This record gives sequence, C-alpha cells and structure tokens, in this order.
Amino acid sequence: MIAYEIVDMFTDTPYGGCALGVVPDAAALSTADMLAVARETALTETAFVVPPALPGSTYGVRVMTPDGESPYGGHSAVGTASALVRAGRLAAGEAVQECGGRQLAVTAGADGSTLSVAGEPLLRPEWDPGPLLTACGLTDTDLTGTPRLTGFGPAFHVLPVGAKALTRAAADLTDPVWADCPDAVLVAWDQAGRTARVRVFAPGYGMPEDPACASAALGLGAWLAEEKALPGADGRHAYQVRQGEGLGRPATLSCTVDLTGGRATAATVHGRVTLTASGRMTPPGRP
Repeated sequence: MIAYEIVDMFTDTPYGGCALGVVPDAAALSTADMLAVARETALTETAFVVPPALPGSTYGVRVMTPDGESPYGGHSAVGTASALVRAGRLAAGEAVQECGGRQLAVTAGADGSTLSVAGEPLLRPEWDPGPLLTACGLTDTDLTGTPRLTGFGPAFHVLPVGAKALTRAAADLTDPVWADCPDAVLVAWDQAGRTARVRVFAPGYGMPEDPACASAALGLGAWLAEEKALPGADGRHAYQVRQGEGLGRPATLSCTVDLTGGRATAATVHGRVTLTASGRMTPPGRP
C-alpha cells in the first residue's frame, strides 16, 4: 500500500491555504504510478519523495500534477518538509531538497517550514503589461507602481494595483495572452503594514487562480526592493503576503528579503503546515 498525506500549506486551519498531496516513500513507484496517484488525489500538486541524486541533497522530490510532471519543487517544499518531519523521516532543522536537478534550502519543522533562496533575481521591466491587464479585467489606470517580470528561479509577471482593482479583477481564461505570459501576480501593497494582498492568476500553468504561491512571494521581495518600498538600509527586511481570501482558502506567507546595495540578494518564505488527511492507497495496476 502507498501511504500518503494531504496537508494545507500557509495556514494553521484545515481547508485553508494551498492543499498538497505528499507521498513520503515513493522510491518504488514509476512515473506512470506517480501520475496515477496524482490524478486520484486530483490536487494541484502531489509531491513524491525519492532518493536524491545530487551530492549534498537530503532528499529528492518529484512533483506531479494531474496532467504531468512539474520541474519545480519550490511551491511544495514547505509542505513536503513538514510532512517528512512529522512522519519521522526527516530531522527538524536544515535540509536540502532536490527537485528537477535543482537544490533548495529548507528549514523544516513539523508544523511549518521555511524555504530560502539566494542569488541575483531576474528583474525585467521591459514588457508591455497592457494585454495582461486586459486579460485580468483591468487597465493601466489601475496600476500603482512599475510592472516587472521578476523572481528567484521561476519568473512572475508582477502587476501592482490598488485594493479595489485587486478585488475587481477577473481572469479571462480564454485570452491568448496566457500563452506568452502564463501568470499574473496582482499586488496591492500596504506600506504601513508591510503587507501585500496578492492574487495569482496562472492559466498558462493550468491554474485559474492559486490560493498561495511561495515562489511568487519570494519574487515579490525583489520587486519591493526595486520599488524602494522597503527601508533603504541594507540588511534583512520582513514583509507578509496575504492570499486566497476570495477563494475561501486564506493563506499567510511570512517573508524576508535581504538587501545589499539596495538590491535583493536573498529571500525566505515561511508557512504553517496543517495535516488535513492521511491514508493508504492501493498501488496502481494492482488489485
């Protein structure tokens, strides 16, 4: 039998945040088996823990959606690490997750984990946000800052908008813009509270709207640095991301960004992880 868990990430309440399936021992499963399990759970992502291949990795992960394999493990690292600690398969503390040939630093705990990234983020302001705004039901008059393509690893199209525009936005999933711009990260920034209310539309990745996105939250740190939305002094600065309220799955992502010379050089995102379900499955292809 295949043991599995369903955890909700970036929340301390079951059925909040972002759901993730975790199979803590998937070494014996084939790719076809993993896809069958992912389709059975029908979750956006299911993480399958496998032996690592790279030196320095603590464990390996393959991430499956119902439609195929995702090359990234950033979004699911928080939930996977916490599930492994809770199951006694990983010691709490520092670990290195391997997924798709990439290594990610994780600080793992049973009720929450932190993902850390470092290096020079991608920052590209030279793109026309008009078509993407239109696909979200907005116009350039809704912008409150500079749109940028940014991220530590996966890049996201950040569109800063006002609070009312954030609530009013609605993605047209049939708009052809999603073929070239697979995502739109709408951000309403509260300077006083250092809190970003965020909505992530990602039709190009097969997700109409994401209730919580760790990778986008990390990239937001680089955007905040470029917008001078954080204190100018070098060092570590905290900010918070609130997401998923409109979907009935509120999520809180607690983040930091390190500034050197006023530029982002590293970032972290921490999330609480709540166990919502656990069980065992019959292996695919067996009675």
